[in-house]
Amino acid sequence: MLYLDNDVLRKFARPDPDPAVVDYLSRHGSEPWGISTVVLYEFLSYYSSAGTRQKRLQTLKTDVVDDIAAFDEDAAVEAASMDSSLEDANASLDAADLMIAATARRYGGTLVTANKRDFDKRPIHQLMDVDIVDVS
Repeated sequence: MLYLDNDVLRKFARPDPDPAVVDYLSRHGSEPWGISTVVLYEFLSYYSSAGTRQKRLQTLKTDVVDDIAAFDEDAAVEAASMDSSLEDANASLDAADLMIAATARRYGGTLVTANKRDFDKRPIHQLMDVDIVDVS
């Protein structure tokens, strides 16, 4: 499963989707797509109206993603383990990115992100599958 980071999800779901994101997702259209509950929070937090948030959630669930994976106890343990490994390698992720990455890893998926600056690091690639979408 491909777990979309918020930057990829937002670039895909906007009225004028980013061509690089559309191209990547089109090439991987046969694979199921998911997001973590952390990405869901980040995505929905852009909308101030409860009605708009509910509409966007329904659209996500029916038209975009196949799974919304919970950041649960197992994902929290995964995040702590990843954080320790990254620290040993003199690398780090902020808390939200770490939770998103840990959720993808916990469910055996590939994280798809456009956040090259934070995720395109050898220690992260050694811990998990990450695909970086070049949107530059």
